[in-house]
Amino acid sequence: MRKILLLCFLCKTIVAGAQKNIPVGISQKACILMRFMDKNHYQPLLWNDSASTMLYNKWLGKLDEEKLFLTQKDIDVLESFKTKLDNELLEKKADFFITSTTVYKTQLKKTDSILQVIFAKPFDFSKPDNIQWPFEGYAANDAELARRWQKYLKWHLLSRIADNVSADSTVLKTTAPADFAVQEIKQRQLIKKQEVSYIKNLLITPQLFIEDLEDEYLNSIAWCYDPHSNYMNMGEKKEFETELSGSEYSVGFDVEENDKGDKTIGYLQPGGSAWRSGNLHKGDVLQKVKINEVEKEVEDIPAAELKNIIKGNSETDVEVTVKTVTGEQKKVKLSKEKIANEEGIVKSYVLHGSKNVGYINLPGFYSRENENAKKETDLTFNGCANDVSKEIVKLKKDTIAGLILDLRFNGGGSMWEAMQLAGIFIDIGPVASVKDRTAKIHFLKDPNRGTIYDGPLLVLINGASASASEFTGAVLQDYNRALIVGGTTYGKGTAQVVMPMDTNSIAFNKEATDFVKVTVEKFYRVNGSTTQWKGVVPDIILPDLYADDIYKEKANKSALKPDDSKTGMYDALQPLPIQLLQAKSMQRIAANPFFKSITDFNGWMVNYRKGRTIPLQWNTYAVHYNKSKEMFGSLKDEDDDSVKSNTGITVTNNAFDRQRINSAAAKTKEINDVYLRHIENDHTLAEAFSIMLDFSSK
Repeated sequence: MRKILLLCFLCKTIVAGAQKNIPVGISQKACILMRFMDKNHYQPLLWNDSASTMLYNKWLGKLDEEKLFLTQKDIDVLESFKTKLDNELLEKKADFFITSTTVYKTQLKKTDSILQVIFAKPFDFSKPDNIQWPFEGYAANDAELARRWQKYLKWHLLSRIADNVSADSTVLKTTAPADFAVQEIKQRQLIKKQEVSYIKNLLITPQLFIEDLEDEYLNSIAWCYDPHSNYMNMGEKKEFETELSGSEYSVGFDVEENDKGDKTIGYLQPGGSAWRSGNLHKGDVLQKVKINEVEKEVEDIPAAELKNIIKGNSETDVEVTVKTVTGEQKKVKLSKEKIANEEGIVKSYVLHGSKNVGYINLPGFYSRENENAKKETDLTFNGCANDVSKEIVKLKKDTIAGLILDLRFNGGGSMWEAMQLAGIFIDIGPVASVKDRTAKIHFLKDPNRGTIYDGPLLVLINGASASASEFTGAVLQDYNRALIVGGTTYGKGTAQVVMPMDTNSIAFNKEATDFVKVTVEKFYRVNGSTTQWKGVVPDIILPDLYADDIYKEKANKSALKPDDSKTGMYDALQPLPIQLLQAKSMQRIAANPFFKSITDFNGWMVNYRKGRTIPLQWNTYAVHYNKSKEMFGSLKDEDDDSVKSNTGITVTNNAFDRQRINSAAAKTKEINDVYLRHIENDHTLAEAFSIMLDFSSK
């Protein structure tokens, strides 16, 4: 009883002391957001103890996902709110937000003091030590938190030195490098700068610190309805709607910062170098940048300098080192280019073998909008579907026996363009149905009668194909119009709109300052099933790095569950010879070392993510590091555009583009050669090519 009373007293004291630092309106905004979501969301959330627990856990993850700031004592203080947040929202209270942010701020300051002590002297690697990662629970107290940070920082320092030593694919020796002491000082200073700056930047402006947390809390509430609903302030809305300028030199991506303070790949500019390379994806963590033969750690580059490196009026090539969502480290060479407009974003190529096969890679579904567009019907609708149509016309002059449409890593975009693209390949009929919150079902029809291409078609997908790309793949699969090959897709079958966060406002309220991207519909396949949660399952499955459910929609606690809709009235073509083609493909996959390496890697990653013991002495850490690098290295050939892998693919530009490139400047030819080598090195594409040759022979 004494402990309970003490905790209650502590909570009230923290709340009272923090009230003056909280922006007016957090409780009102939270209540308005909840009412807005209940009014507009496809599936309003029943706020009860279960929903409250979901918000509680989401918020703690936002504050301290890696369990490096809060202690179990802090959690004991917050635990009393766990099943009461639904009541807080209804009663327009903010006690949990106030308490949690106050505790968080206190722990940030304590952590800063801990780091100053740890970084003040060299790390001790003389005794056997290890770290269990990820941490299962919170540190019991501040003293244990300090020990946790000591281990965590020792691990990252060893990792940095190991990365430098093995930069040229060198296997680490179990004896420490001769200059280990020198490197220890250098890397310790770099890590200190990163970690201390992260905390300093959070706390340097108290009012902004609270305002940012307020936005994140509102975002967490929206997330409880589903993973794709987001709260946005005016600045975030503008960023969401604004694309990179097409009038300046750029490598073709924006830089964002994730919850851990890492610089990550953000928006990929359609047609830009990063977009066309196929090697970079949203969420990849930037680690190093190399320009003019000088390589720097990203955290050691000032924001203004980093912006100038990836943009600015210079054509200097840039090499970036990133870590992917799977943990793989890769180097990607990019060219800074000036893209005056979005014409020619989609490129087509010819794969040569016993027959010619066309190849088109589409990383995203984009539309070109009128400058004064106010609603979707104002779009000019000459986006990616129109661009793909133009490339198909070019490819027909190369007498192609089949076409491969690559939607791997395509995270979606304009659903209208997805409808248009599907319509290129089918004559007439429904392409999907949508269901709103009232359960009203509306069928979407192919907007244009007739086809641009009616020959053999293969669509490549993987676990990172989502939303509009799943829409297109599902349509073509249900109509038996295309072979769907690759990995099961992400599983997003919902549609969102951005609206002012006002239960009485119309969609384009010019005076609004708070907005919500809210899920308003589910879309369904013409056969009545859904891609939501389930994804699109390929006709022929190939080993996929993103096959694990951890990368999928279903991994989100708030993901909407799948259901069915009405079956559309459509005329499917004759069934495709899937079993025969699959049997031949399986034989080739079994004999292909690359696909075996993916299968082995995926199995290894399952245990890797469950938790691992990382040794913290060089001799034992080197063994651990070499094993990890060996696994990631088994996948490296496909990403090395400097050499040609033994895939069996020979690729050229289509005849029309070939003439243009032959007369182009040397720089353009060099860029084109890099893309050709990337395609030639693609083992998955090589297998799709073999499947298409079998398919087109039927």
